[in-house]
Amino acid sequence: MGVLGSLWRDLPVGRKIVAPYLVLTLLVGALVSAVATQQLAGEGAHQLSLLALHEQDNLNTVFNAVEERQLSELRLLSAADGVEPAIATGNPAGLRARLLPLIVDQLPDQVEVAVGNAQGHQLLSLRADPQQPGGCICQAGTGPMAYDRAADVLAGRSDRYGSRFVGLYGAGVERRLYTIGPVMDAGGAIVGAIAVSETLDQILAELAQSSHLQVALFDPQGDALASSAALNVAVPSLDARDRAAAVAGSSTVVRPVSAGGESEAIVFVPWILRYQPCGYVAMMVPTDPLAAAQALVVPVIVGVCLAALLLTVIVGSLVTRAITSPLREVLKATAEVGEGHLEHRATVRSGDEIGRLTASFNAMTELLQERTSRLERLSDDALLSLSATIDARDRYTHRHSIRVAAYSHVLGRAAGLSRAELDVIRRGCLVHDIGKIGVPDRVLAKPGPLEPDELAEMRRHPVTGRRLLRGMAWERGVYDIVLHHHERWDGTGYPLQLMGEAIPKVARIVAVADALDALTSTRPYRPAHTFNRAAREIIAGGGGQFDPAIVELFAKHRAEIAEIWRSLQPRPAREHSRPALTVAS
Repeated sequence: MGVLGSLWRDLPVGRKIVAPYLVLTLLVGALVSAVATQQLAGEGAHQLSLLALHEQDNLNTVFNAVEERQLSELRLLSAADGVEPAIATGNPAGLRARLLPLIVDQLPDQVEVAVGNAQGHQLLSLRADPQQPGGCICQAGTGPMAYDRAADVLAGRSDRYGSRFVGLYGAGVERRLYTIGPVMDAGGAIVGAIAVSETLDQILAELAQSSHLQVALFDPQGDALASSAALNVAVPSLDARDRAAAVAGSSTVVRPVSAGGESEAIVFVPWILRYQPCGYVAMMVPTDPLAAAQALVVPVIVGVCLAALLLTVIVGSLVTRAITSPLREVLKATAEVGEGHLEHRATVRSGDEIGRLTASFNAMTELLQERTSRLERLSDDALLSLSATIDARDRYTHRHSIRVAAYSHVLGRAAGLSRAELDVIRRGCLVHDIGKIGVPDRVLAKPGPLEPDELAEMRRHPVTGRRLLRGMAWERGVYDIVLHHHERWDGTGYPLQLMGEAIPKVARIVAVADALDALTSTRPYRPAHTFNRAAREIIAGGGGQFDPAIVELFAKHRAEIAEIWRSLQPRPAREHSRPALTVAS
């Protein structure tokens, strides 16, 4: 195209757009103004529905998190040592002694715990006293349990979601959301029930803090249950048909309101508990931006002229092609980078604003790639430093966490785990013994068997580790490894005595790797085993201490693990009773 082509290529984008459309835009707008106005109104309603759907997801996310949290707390309390016999014998004092430390140390202050016996009589209710550290607000022997699902739990009933149920009880500011489940003895008989609850006002405060939502909760009959403190408008009432639609979510129910001189709308959506609608929620969403958009666009469109449509199509297609081609290149590069391909670069085709934007995007991506790599290295270094700090507590287990991570990687890969899951295992292995920070040196380095109180102190390190890491935004698998790597397949492990596949898979994998390094490491009370002797003990433990499927993978990849073991040993371990055997392939 010569000189003209060069000038056009470097012409600012604004002039590229204005020059051909200076006259045409004055002719087209009047023709499309009426249609555009109608479309904008429909789009406004659509955007309001999308906004309501998004806020509903935020709401349900918070309630799902509360349910998951209560379920986790319920499992922890039900599995605590001494709880089952204390319930069976009707011993409120014993229950308080066993449950209060868990509530004070591990559960939020606002949680209330209630315990009942097999006959449905409440033995004890307690919650942490915010005015007295380490104390509780406790009440024993208060009559029948006040939970409508207590009878289902004590009768051993369950639905497709399990034997634990969710529900509401109470009235006014004390209306509470609870999760209740059974407590069983060693023979599987139900000896009682435990309920964990929080007030709806507390949950709505959590919702307002995390999602900035102001809502009101209603039961299916339209009776108000609770509302956010900042919801300062009267929520319109619904008739029976709209209430049914709101509970079922079959259509979007919207009512306009006015708050502080601004245009708002109340949107009614289903309230979901335990995957079932239990009422509906009134949420306030702003509508001022939608109304302002309609008022702004209409006069702009009306000012545009109604002629030269054919010329507009011809010229517009040529101009659009010249502008959108490099933009498509930038959009493609943006999508690639968004999917994690930070090495991708867009091609710079011109020297105008789009060309400079493309060059800036490439520079930004290069910087992002460099900083991402640096952050990944820093994250790995931090984990390795934390791992070294943990292992340094015990001179007999130096670099223990690194070796466990190496063995677990082989077993996880053999089990078909994804790259992301293998990274979770690596991170979990590096911090799996962080709870030992709270174990005294006299217990860690004791040159002989531990006394019962010392053993109990040692066995608290998984729970301590889980509590230490609760503020970290890591994948759940990391916490499963920290809490459950000492669980046993036969249910005799600790801290929760989980059995079989109730133990998270990543924890079952790490349990085998942890045992291998423990057996092949020198301890105060015994010398290190050779790899072969340790491997035989692990294989013999399949179906008892270890998941038999993981043990089978260990046996299949024994030679590979042995090679890694040798590479990580400062010197070959030797047995005192007989020479080391060659690892079979």
